[in-house]
Amino acid sequence: MSAHPSSISAPVSELDEAPSPRRAMCLSVNGRACPINVDPDLPLLRVLRQDLGLTGAAYGCTNGRCSACVVHVDDRPTRACRIPVHVVQGAEIVTIEGLAAREGLPPGELHAVQRAWIECNVPPCPCQAGMIMAATALLMDNPDPSEAEIEAAVFLGCGCGVRPHALRAIRSLAEHLRSW
Repeated sequence: MSAHPSSISAPVSELDEAPSPRRAMCLSVNGRACPINVDPDLPLLRVLRQDLGLTGAAYGCTNGRCSACVVHVDDRPTRACRIPVHVVQGAEIVTIEGLAAREGLPPGELHAVQRAWIECNVPPCPCQAGMIMAATALLMDNPDPSEAEIEAAVFLGCGCGVRPHALRAIRSLAEHLRSW
């Protein structure tokens, strides 16, 4: 006797691939409430880029060893590739797209670190937005960082060759901030 077509079950491999749990959450990103419905264990970086369309933070090493994905979470530099989105619910997240606005600058204006990057002709690099975010956090905490402190905070894992230019931009801005 043959089985009726409606009694045939799906292959085991399809049953093993249960959909991941989704949860409605609301993130505060760049001063805006952003409702999302995602797997709470997804990395923040994935949610920022794919669900919210904020592509400034980039995929780099995906293991927290570079600066490509740095964003600010409650004013602290955070590697967005390593932190699950549910951990940042209730925190204020700032990406490169919202950096200038956080300082109260009008649309189209650049943050001081972004301007320093341009003035010092820092070459393009996939890690650049994350480096700017890391440098901004460093200068907020320490307006006179040593070269070693800059290296540790900003240049993790970047082999693009932008170090000398970016270092000059950060040192130049630090000097300017000290003179105020």
